[in-house]
Amino acid sequence: MVHFLYTGFDSDNSSGEFSEAVHKVDVDDHQSNRTGKHNGDGPVQENGIKKHRTSLPAPMFTRSDFSVWSILKKCIGLELSKITMPIAFNEPLSFLQRITEYMEHTYLINKANCHSNPLERMQAVAAFAVSAVASQWERTGKPFNPLLGETYELIRDDLGFRLISEQVSHHPPISAFYSEGLNQDFIFHGSIYPKLKFWGKSVEAEPRGTITLELIK
Repeated sequence: MVHFLYTGFDSDNSSGEFSEAVHKVDVDDHQSNRTGKHNGDGPVQENGIKKHRTSLPAPMFTRSDFSVWSILKKCIGLELSKITMPIAFNEPLSFLQRITEYMEHTYLINKANCHSNPLERMQAVAAFAVSAVASQWERTGKPFNPLLGETYELIRDDLGFRLISEQVSHHPPISAFYSEGLNQDFIFHGSIYPKLKFWGKSVEAEPRGTITLELIK
């Protein structure tokens, strides 16, 4: 069950109807968990087992009606983080949520913990380091930029980790995260400052930041 916290800053409704609507959403989610039905927005519990979604909550529509070049030709030499892109080019995720995809192949960390040979352990760690790009294949959508101070938390009992991420800077955009194994067997933390520039025929990507994986054993 996913909880969404609305601050009300973007709403003109101050009569209390908004709070009632949020209460109805929570009741509907609770009833869907009891009946085993689910609307696809988050994990659902069936027979005591949490099942997480396997696809994004909203379908991607065609971008053929938009001309990417008409927008980008005015932005040659600029950083992509400073370019206002049409919402059609965004996917329904924030960058803080995209960070959690680093943990998709946590079994490689568990494999590294089991190796006594340093070389085999380094091979497993290196495989985990590059595994995050596996989900980028044919994925051209841009995640939404998080607000300053925005956080995202994820607990995966099936994969054995919990993670929290936060947007700690707006200009330049810096995202920090901290993850640990539920069995206290590893700690994974870091900060990411992606710097992208568009040069007309190419995109220059300079991923900055520090990412640290600590194997407790």
